[in-house]
Amino acid sequence: MKKLFVIGMAALLLVAFSMPAMAKVKVGGIVFTDFYYIDRDLDNMGGTDSYQNTRLELPIITRLYARWTNEDNVGMYIELGLGKGGKGIGAHDGNGDVPYLRHAYGWWDVSPAIQILAGHTTTPFSPLNPSQLLGTNSGSLNIIGVGYGDFYSGRFPQVRGTFRFGKMGRFEVALVTPNDGQAENGGGPAAGQLNTKLPRIDIGVPLYFGPVSIYPGFLYQHQSFDNLPPGQEDNLDTIIGSLGAKAGFGPFGIAAEFNYGQNWANTRSLIGVGTFNNNAVNLAGAQLDKNGRVEDAETYSFWIDVSYKFGPITPHVMYGSMKSKIDNLAVGSAKESKTQMYGISVPIDLAKGFRVRPELMWYDNGDTKLEGGGSFENGKYAIYGVQFQITF
Repeated sequence: MKKLFVIGMAALLLVAFSMPAMAKVKVGGIVFTDFYYIDRDLDNMGGTDSYQNTRLELPIITRLYARWTNEDNVGMYIELGLGKGGKGIGAHDGNGDVPYLRHAYGWWDVSPAIQILAGHTTTPFSPLNPSQLLGTNSGSLNIIGVGYGDFYSGRFPQVRGTFRFGKMGRFEVALVTPNDGQAENGGGPAAGQLNTKLPRIDIGVPLYFGPVSIYPGFLYQHQSFDNLPPGQEDNLDTIIGSLGAKAGFGPFGIAAEFNYGQNWANTRSLIGVGTFNNNAVNLAGAQLDKNGRVEDAETYSFWIDVSYKFGPITPHVMYGSMKSKIDNLAVGSAKESKTQMYGISVPIDLAKGFRVRPELMWYDNGDTKLEGGGSFENGKYAIYGVQFQITF
């Protein structure tokens, strides 16, 4: 795998530097290193013992990229991730130091108002993220607040059309695979063969009003299944609405986003991982009730990030929360849970291309309520440390 990666990057650079003069090429990369202390309480560890540990890691968000454009308004972007895979990072969970694909897409600007894009990249839905970056490999997937307030729509193969209406904004719609990342004979609340005919639809409409930007969005996915046991419901829908905003007034900045909908875990996205008793994530997918009918999971999440720039130092103060609820299950089943995060992240630019980011974050997995009454605690934990970032 590593030999293929080296050969591929060498070929990419060879092509880049042999392009005609009219073509433009940019090659770059970012290396991240996490150095932190993690402290989990007794409930967060399942009631066995608390856990404390110091870690020094190269997270898989480390990357290498190349961008190419030509005189006909056609472009291409490729980005590879490097480093140790962590929970929730697709096919590379626990596989050690591996290269993997982050982006590979191309586009054609048909006119100043219209663009066609095809390839593997992020979707236009729910585009904002809080400035939380320490702990990708913590076991709880602590990156951009997923599982604690942020919904990340994911990087997937897609076909996308963009219509720009001047400087005011644009309308983007992407057609994305509707499969939830499992095999064709699995997925949904019960095992069955996927028989989905429509792609997932992601829509984003960023709007710009001077120093203020607003990001409304909508996601819809319909899945159907064959070969289910008699009487079981054979389809389910994922529907999510999103509203984000950010503003900058001199050195002061603020960003926030809210997402609400049903059956988040039944579509391909990054909403966190359910390890260490994060039941807000565990309960985000549809389940079957006692009669074999699909019971939709209701989920919301939000976060807010406030920053102020002092020369090379930009402190970010953040808060986020996620809650999932699912009713009409068997007595004793988990039905409702909520998480929270809060803390500070302080990127400091020490030299051109060299940044350190001290980060102090506290995470609360809350309690889980049970159908028929009762609850149990999921515990709390904290991550304190610094991230090193080198960019070229």
